[in-house]
Amino acid sequence: MVNTETSSEDPTDFGDFVKDEDEELDLEELVEPWHRYDPQDNHYVLYPIRLGEVLNERYRVEHKLGFGGGSTVWMAFDLQDKKDVALKVMALGKWGNNETRIQDGIIKSVQNTSRLVIYTETFFLRRDDESEHRVLVFPVKGPSISTLSLKSIPVASRMSAARQLLETVASLHEAGIIHRDLNAGNCLWGMAPLDSLSRSAKYQSLGRPLKQTIPFVNLWKEGELVSPVKVPDDLRTDEFYLCDFGLAKKIDDPTTQRGYPPMHYCSPDRLHKQEPSFACDMWSYMVVFSMLYLRFPPFPTFLEGGVVSGMVECLGPLPAHWKGLYTHPGGLDSWYDQSQTPDPKYDLAAKLAYFRPDTDPVERQLVHSIMSKVFVYDPEKRPTANELLRDPSFRAIMDRYGC
Repeated sequence: MVNTETSSEDPTDFGDFVKDEDEELDLEELVEPWHRYDPQDNHYVLYPIRLGEVLNERYRVEHKLGFGGGSTVWMAFDLQDKKDVALKVMALGKWGNNETRIQDGIIKSVQNTSRLVIYTETFFLRRDDESEHRVLVFPVKGPSISTLSLKSIPVASRMSAARQLLETVASLHEAGIIHRDLNAGNCLWGMAPLDSLSRSAKYQSLGRPLKQTIPFVNLWKEGELVSPVKVPDDLRTDEFYLCDFGLAKKIDDPTTQRGYPPMHYCSPDRLHKQEPSFACDMWSYMVVFSMLYLRFPPFPTFLEGGVVSGMVECLGPLPAHWKGLYTHPGGLDSWYDQSQTPDPKYDLAAKLAYFRPDTDPVERQLVHSIMSKVFVYDPEKRPTANELLRDPSFRAIMDRYGC
């Protein structure tokens, strides 16, 4: 290990600016759109940040962890406590206030928060017009789920993650909290700490940041578009965490933050004007479980009508009384045709056989039982998180993989 404070450390080395158009195009694929920084172009404008700057007189920004619809997330070194942290810099709007409010509720009411990514500090960054962006400080965690990364992760590790996530969802539900945004991007692996490494050594492990000054926007301060870290397999750990509570709510809270999880993960009842419920989380959880087990999402999006057509192809028609309630454009009357049946070439059993040909019939039947219990259209018929944890098929699969 290389100590963080070294005389040989280049104090000006914070990654590399793009050198040509090819690198610029490569970077564009990995970063948030530049127009998200333009206050004339959107209501949820982002705060411009550059590598090397110190925020709140304490946090030196050293790398990028990612971005989402309402924030950018940066890896920074806490100059006071001498450790790496994640800084979630919220866009303007109510996103940050809702997340801190619900996280405060989680801290008070959830018995076990060990697998929840909870903020440790918060502060504000002021713009030139005196408006403020909330910043949440978190411990650094590893990468989120991606179909590419799952190829190199053993099935036992993936099933351990599925169990940890379900236990985490159960702990939230027991406290009366719906997450409402369970998806692969909000599920994080653990990562070995790099606090004692120099910045150059961190860059060797996580990749040197590729960056570009934010173009086309006349900003009052300098900001950069920065490529995110690449966490190698030898730094990933099998701990599994749930983050991002921007859409979460107490089940009895009369106010609901507007928004849905990505379409891949959204339960069909929510897409038909049904109120958020614990059952919505369970549908989203089973999509994540399916990704962990199959290494691919269970429902395709390339059909006419998108992911809902994928559901109907696999599970059969939606309830007839939902017709006319679809919340997004592009709905199809055929979804509600009760004469349809699941396509045997693309039903759950076929998917299990296609994506996991390495498994035996007993295991496929166990997983089919788990998936078919949760992938039901009527939310009242889905098991709760605790019921699924006790389910004999779920327990049998976990036992098979030593989880």
